[in-house]
Amino acid sequence: MIQGESTHAGRPCTFVRLTGCPMRCVWCDSEYTFTGGEYHPLDDVMSQVRAFDCKLVEVTGGEPLAQREAFALIERLCSEGFEVLVETGGFVSTEGVDSRASIILDVQVSGLW
Repeated sequence: MIQGESTHAGRPCTFVRLTGCPMRCVWCDSEYTFTGGEYHPLDDVMSQVRAFDCKLVEVTGGEPLAQREAFALIERLCSEGFEVLVETGGFVSTEGVDSRASIILDVQVSGLW
């Protein structure tokens, strides 16, 4: 796919979309990620990402950082030389995110709309 947002717009990008989000923002553009999805072991996800042969990877959701293995996934991607973007709504602290990853922070403020 082609990245459509941020300073990376227009670049080829592999998207890893994680299911699940505890926020339920009324303006969410991906409500289909609230539930469902299938579990895939990290090794399988890494194999699928490698198969795309694209060095830019975005981990998104739902709220990706609310997922149990998201931090390990991000670290593995960075360790394998991928340029990693993490799109988060700020619901979960980014403090534990690998410092080699770039955070795209969509701050969600309840009651603003």
